[in-house]
Amino acid sequence: MSAAELVRRQPSRPDAPSAAAPATRRTDAPGAAKGRRASAVRRARRVGERAERPPPTLNEAVDVALRYLASRPRSEREVRLRLRRGGLDDAGIDRVLDRLRAHGLVDDAAFAHYWVEQRQTFRPRGGRLLEAELRRHGIATELAAEAAEPTSETAAEDAYRAAYKRAQQLRGLDARTFRTRLGQFLARRGFDWDVVGPTVERLWDEGQRTRDG
Repeated sequence: MSAAELVRRQPSRPDAPSAAAPATRRTDAPGAAKGRRASAVRRARRVGERAERPPPTLNEAVDVALRYLASRPRSEREVRLRLRRGGLDDAGIDRVLDRLRAHGLVDDAAFAHYWVEQRQTFRPRGGRLLEAELRRHGIATELAAEAAEPTSETAAEDAYRAAYKRAQQLRGLDARTFRTRLGQFLARRGFDWDVVGPTVERLWDEGQRTRDG
């Protein structure tokens, strides 16, 4: 029996509904009034539908979480926010998370390492930016730092891979502009300046040899 089936088979009990947020009114510009009113009506209708909908049972909420986890691993914060949007209260969310944790379906440490591996494979980042991204997903600061720490050993090659395509786009610029723009590009991706400088020079030199050769 799969972990997902084990999670679903445990007893369920209904959870209390969360309070529906009241629709808000806004003043519209004359040219957009009709469209704004239609949007407000649709929002009010959705709010009313949520208020009338019975709260999900625990097993129903687990199913929502399992479908959400099907596409990729998620952090606990991501799952919590998804369940809250589905109308589950905090106590119910905690019960769902407890069940998912028990079967290894939610694990912030595993998520952090997955995130770093995916980033460095497809869109390399510096350690600082990786840590910031993980914290935005609700990963604890120490755990985020631990997951990103191995990238310090591959930072030079990661920076080169991250900047290579951009460097090709900057060919033809003078040396100063090339260095400034490519350096800023790498800095925005979280690489430290002691990595940025040598990477920029490496790519500039390669461009010069290609042009002269």
